[in-house]
Amino acid sequence: MIKYFVIFILILIHGLNGFANSVEKDEPTDGFEFNTNRRSIRIPASISNNLVVIPLQINDSPPLNFILDTGVNTTILVEPMIAQVFDFPIEDLVYVLGLGNEGIVEAGMARGLTFSMRGITGKNMNLIVIPEGILSFSEFFGFPVHGIIGNDLFKQFPVRINYRASTVRVYRKPTYPERRNSQVIPLEVDNNKPYVWVNIEGDEKGKTDSLRLLVDMGATNPVFLNHSYKYLTENRIPSFLGKGISGELEGEMGRLETLTIGNFSIESPLVAYPQNDFLTEASFSFEWEGILGAGILSRFHVILDYPSQKLILRKNRSFSRDFHSNLSGIDIIAEGLRFNEYIVSHVRKNSIACEAGILPGDRIISVNRQSASQMKIDDIMGLLNQSPGTIVQLQIARDEMILMKTIRLREDI
Repeated sequence: MIKYFVIFILILIHGLNGFANSVEKDEPTDGFEFNTNRRSIRIPASISNNLVVIPLQINDSPPLNFILDTGVNTTILVEPMIAQVFDFPIEDLVYVLGLGNEGIVEAGMARGLTFSMRGITGKNMNLIVIPEGILSFSEFFGFPVHGIIGNDLFKQFPVRINYRASTVRVYRKPTYPERRNSQVIPLEVDNNKPYVWVNIEGDEKGKTDSLRLLVDMGATNPVFLNHSYKYLTENRIPSFLGKGISGELEGEMGRLETLTIGNFSIESPLVAYPQNDFLTEASFSFEWEGILGAGILSRFHVILDYPSQKLILRKNRSFSRDFHSNLSGIDIIAEGLRFNEYIVSHVRKNSIACEAGILPGDRIISVNRQSASQMKIDDIMGLLNQSPGTIVQLQIARDEMILMKTIRLREDI
């Protein structure tokens, strides 16, 4: 069972994403180089909520956890204390614009850094340092996550993502094997961001459109569309869509009949429509049609080849799974030194959790009589999103009270 959320620079993702666009033009860097004669490098990854997290060392830091995100240009650090401890030189201020209701965020820019991961080193790299308190990825993942890396890696090398095996493979040249049943999709790299064309059929027959979507590994939802395409989805419900650099993102959720990319037809995917004023800076002109997110990408073995402008897809075992929304209506975050204290952050209006009287701020003590402190956030969300009709028992703390809540999971979309 998959839960979808956006945290980031939509970072989607229930996020972490969409877009992290510096208002300043990106400056050139030396880029990454292989440290070995091998044709490719395999990097172990952690997969959570459809998001890919890889280790990255910056200068003399220990390995840090960074989300691999095709929606960002310059690498972003969301834990500024790391920049202070390891003395990253902040030379300038830049402005970062993301999805949300807070508008533009002022951030620092560190230059001349060295990025290292297994077998690959980047020299003279830039790093945007987000101020304290703007965004925490760790509370969504339940383990330390320090930032986002995207175009700095993708612009030079073909990258294969295996969601099932939790691995990333970086190729020196576009000489990777193309497996049987793979399909090559033309990739348009525009301003360092990848786009593909898809065909969409709405939830009522006769409503169709061909759209150019941003391929965004940092958006955990399957699809985001501009509010002008709401005609494709008759039945929608108000939803919290995520949290990003520019604050919380509200909108509506619904379903499409089909989404077709190449020869792959994907049935009944969820679609999110961010509210039409999500970009609050009227002086900043930004037009977009939509996002193809990790809720779709994670159903494939994926090769993103910016240099050759190709997206190569091959079905994995997740391809035919049903798309379920948040069946409980609950979003949670992880707090505490060990990220094992779980707090209800949002409750969707008219959801089964709302009807049961669960409130934001409630602390989850147990789920189905299992101690929440002994569970990971993915385990808890998995129990809260098993399948429609499943009964879940929650013990929660509110102020000085201990409450028992029983809910029957329900698909509202």
